[in-house]
Amino acid sequence: MNRRRVWGIVLLTLAFVPGLSRAAPQQLVEFSAEVTRTDASHPETPTTGMMYVGRAGIRTETSQDKQAVWMIFKPTSKLVWTVFPQQRTYMERTGLALEWPPLPEDENSPCRDKKFSCKKVGVETVNGRSTLHWSIQLVGEKGKESGYAHLWVDPRLNVAIRESYADGLTVEMRRIQEGVQPASLFELPAGYQQVALPASPASTGVNKK
Repeated sequence: MNRRRVWGIVLLTLAFVPGLSRAAPQQLVEFSAEVTRTDASHPETPTTGMMYVGRAGIRTETSQDKQAVWMIFKPTSKLVWTVFPQQRTYMERTGLALEWPPLPEDENSPCRDKKFSCKKVGVETVNGRSTLHWSIQLVGEKGKESGYAHLWVDPRLNVAIRESYADGLTVEMRRIQEGVQPASLFELPAGYQQVALPASPASTGVNKK
């Protein structure tokens, strides 16, 4: 199954899918959360990071190859910083609109596509929070349905706080703490040096076949 996701918490790794997004909630609830990702290929070694959602932006903290990586999204300025605290460096991308992954009931949700069948399972409690559980099925030939994902949507935060996919990937928010997030979380630390973004094949004249 294609590992590109079109729903929920994958926002929190902020891998958006163009054309499948929505504006930030008008009544934004600021919060912080621990985000745990478990892959079926390595269930014994889940990865854990942090996410902070505030009026000044969104920040995620993860690690790649045992190196800490922060991503700071500044929606008003359409700016994204990727920060490497151990090297005290950062990369900057501009012109990027920060939008949220769609929820099943949104007008631009993939549930409006005949390729998906989305059904409400019911109200369930996840990590102490009330959620609406959705079952997402792929619709194949002759209307045959097969498992794709389950989402648990927190209506207060207006995001999915748990996703479970048919290929074994699970992403979940834990230790959710509502409250105003310090503006300093969404600013660059003092003394960090900007480094260049990796060159794309187009900019280097390399043509991958």
